[in-house]
Amino acid sequence: MSTPLSRFESARASGRVTWLSIVGILLVPLVVAGVLVWAFWNPAERLDSVKAAIVNQDVPVELEGQTVPLGRQLAAGLVGGASDTNYTWVLTDEDDAVDGLSTGEFAAVVTIPENFSAAATSFSGEASDAEKATIDVTTSDKSRLVDDAVSQVITTTAAGLVGNELTTSYLENIYVGFNTLGDQLGTAAGGAAELGTGATTLAEGASSLAAGTTGLSTGASGLATGVSELTAGLSSLASGLTTLEEQTAALPAQAQSLATGAAGIADGIDQLQLALAGQATALNTQTADLTALATEACTTDPASSLCSSLTTAATNAAVSAGTIGAIATPGELAAGADAVSGGIGALAAGLTPLTAGIGDTASGASSLADGGLVLNSGASQLADGVSELSAGTAGLSEGAAGVAEGVNSLTSGLSEAVDAVPSYSESERTTLAEVVAQPVVTNGGDALSFGTAGVPFYAALALWLGAFASLIVLRARPLGALGSTRPSALLAIRAWAPAAGVGALQGVLVAAILQPLLDLDAGGWVGFAAVAALTGVAFAAVNQALNAVFGGAGRFLAMIVALVLIGTSIIATAPAALDATLTFLPVQPAVNAFHTVVISGGGLGAAIVGLLLWTAGSLAATTLAIERSRTVSVRQLVPRTA
Repeated sequence: MSTPLSRFESARASGRVTWLSIVGILLVPLVVAGVLVWAFWNPAERLDSVKAAIVNQDVPVELEGQTVPLGRQLAAGLVGGASDTNYTWVLTDEDDAVDGLSTGEFAAVVTIPENFSAAATSFSGEASDAEKATIDVTTSDKSRLVDDAVSQVITTTAAGLVGNELTTSYLENIYVGFNTLGDQLGTAAGGAAELGTGATTLAEGASSLAAGTTGLSTGASGLATGVSELTAGLSSLASGLTTLEEQTAALPAQAQSLATGAAGIADGIDQLQLALAGQATALNTQTADLTALATEACTTDPASSLCSSLTTAATNAAVSAGTIGAIATPGELAAGADAVSGGIGALAAGLTPLTAGIGDTASGASSLADGGLVLNSGASQLADGVSELSAGTAGLSEGAAGVAEGVNSLTSGLSEAVDAVPSYSESERTTLAEVVAQPVVTNGGDALSFGTAGVPFYAALALWLGAFASLIVLRARPLGALGSTRPSALLAIRAWAPAAGVGALQGVLVAAILQPLLDLDAGGWVGFAAVAALTGVAFAAVNQALNAVFGGAGRFLAMIVALVLIGTSIIATAPAALDATLTFLPVQPAVNAFHTVVISGGGLGAAIVGLLLWTAGSLAATTLAIERSRTVSVRQLVPRTA
């Protein structure tokens, strides 16, 4: 009698397929998916079942009179929970920690070194002494695959919290420094403004000084010219006085001779006057005699010529006697002669010191001329120096103007800096310090979650192993293929149909098992179940082809496919060769299809086409294997006919 199980051919020639076998086949992917979900379902919630140890060797430090025990704070952060989930931490010593690691009692041991606090706060001292604080995380040799990573995440998070506290405090001090800097820049800007005013005044004074030194330079040049001309004049005067001295050297002797001559003249005049006085007396006597004769003559004969002649002669004699008497009288001539004689004598006496004075004056003029040469040299040097001073003061004026401009620019820059430097209140400083200390935080997602992201891997692996188990129980090629008259393709499909039916049912059951991990509505789950059913059908065809073509080696190849899927799905750092290999395996389009449905992305059509092509190609390979098995050589037939 024909039953539904009659269509299922056992892989064992003497065996048969029972309902228990079918149930076992169906349970394979369910067990695989169920165990994966159970093992990886939100492991963060079970971290408290893992024990870890803390060995705190830190020596607290003292900063500004306050004790800073950062090792204790880190230990408290670990014990109290670096996040919402955490290990069960135990404070212990180094020996106990080593024993716990060796026995597997502790999954990890965090050792806080004795210089932890000193290193973590070293930034508050000299910059050259700053160093990073480190902690040692040691995991047990008996720890699980990802225990090391989990331990590092937890300890790094706890250390980050301590670091954030230090950074926040440090940044708050920096923001306080901004306020102080702003105040100091304001003071500096005010001082620079005053300095700018002073520099401007200095520039103006330097400009006036430059103008004054220019005039001084002109005057010094004129002075040098005048001194040169004075020196030339003094030289000429000295030469003239020397000549005058030579020409007047004989004057004192000549004047003395002249005085002697004048004295002789005065004596001659005195003698002449005495002689004339005697003649005047004689003439007066003669005049009296003539007057008497004239009187007698005129008395006798007034009209006679004798009377007239005697009268004229008496008159003339009287006149001559009066004239000579006047001359002979001592008066101005003698006094003048004496005065001339005295004056010439005094002149002679004065000419001697005069000539000596002329000589002295000539010597003095010569000395003045020599001094004038020196003075002229000094005046020339003064003119040159003042000229250089004038050039220097001009440069000083330009420099002072540049300084004034620079200081004014500095004032402007400081004012802008004052406006640019922010000023924060205490609450603003706290907020900014917290944000800058940890500018980026993650929102959502659990580092230890293997939920939705693992669904494509879970489903593909479960269905592949389900198909693998199906082809262990079911035959890949019909047992009576050699004697059958049906086409090889039909035989391949008839052998594939039971495994395909089981695969489709496995897909639906796996979709049901994974439903708690899926964030899909009813329509989305139906789509996921349909893809899972198609994947089960395709994987049945591929495993059938592997067994039909390669026999027992096909199962080995199927296991390799499963291992490649596992190796490339757990972590993204898998070797590139494995990733490249995965793209040529039938599990790749299945993973792509599941991923597309789970995240509602694109590429579902290409993944389904890939599954259909693998199905068709596998059936074709199975057909060829059946066709080849139906061809028998003569050597194979001879023993049977014998």
